[in-house]
Amino acid sequence: MNKLLITGGSGFVGRNLVTLFADRFSVSTTYFENPIASAAGVQSFRVDIRDEAAVSSVVERVKPDAVIHAAGNKNVRFCEDHPDEADRTNAGGTRNVARACRNFGARMIYLSTDLVFGGTTGNYKEDELPQPTLAYGRSKLLGENLAREELPDVAVCRSGGIYGKGSPLLRWFSTEINEGRMVDCFVDVFNSPTYLENLAEMIEAILSKQLSGVFHTVGRERASRFEFFQAYAKTFGLDLSLLAPSTTAGVKDIFLQPDSSLSVEQTAKRLGITFNSIREGFARLKACGGL
Repeated sequence: MNKLLITGGSGFVGRNLVTLFADRFSVSTTYFENPIASAAGVQSFRVDIRDEAAVSSVVERVKPDAVIHAAGNKNVRFCEDHPDEADRTNAGGTRNVARACRNFGARMIYLSTDLVFGGTTGNYKEDELPQPTLAYGRSKLLGENLAREELPDVAVCRSGGIYGKGSPLLRWFSTEINEGRMVDCFVDVFNSPTYLENLAEMIEAILSKQLSGVFHTVGRERASRFEFFQAYAKTFGLDLSLLAPSTTAGVKDIFLQPDSSLSVEQTAKRLGITFNSIREGFARLKACGGL
């Protein structure tokens, strides 16, 4: 497994994956709107994943051993307002990538989401029936199904709460705290925060073991938004007094999922690697220079 193609290399997750894998693999990447300042030796191609011919052309040109498909429309609010467009990009685009992988003999890792579940009970297991309530989750689940139709040995990696170098959420949080503003932090909204380098390690284990199926590639801890921000503030010496614990009572926002946490028990057994806690992830982020 020497050559990787990573779609969506201009996004937060894809950009980090390109950097992390470029040290050990021959990496190429794609972007759509924003040209990429890639690591040395990384080729980048402008590709609209909705265009089947364009996707096929770049996979044929690169001839990757595997494709890590991280491209897509991740704007949950946009997807809710434009469900057909969400399906064209997140589902149809994924089908196009899977079809190209099938045609040119590449393995495929599809980066899906914790929002394929309803987000009410949490601790969702890999073999539970997904029941998304948001258009974004529905489009990603449809992408999972279409990918499996094209490529039965696809590896579906459901993730969420991803943080790491350049995290938009943590940059916003740091700015608010450093400028002395209070930040409301929900104590009743939970997920499974995932350190990006740890996610890359999970993906690499799947590739090296040539595994397929559904994986929950998230951190091993369920945490509220307040616990997440509190752990970050403690690690990086930010003013904890500016964190205001709050609840969603009275907040009317359909995008607030009470608990989208995922169980990693089955995935951890298959991969045989360490799944980081929140504090372990932040310690690793600090050790490599922070955001």
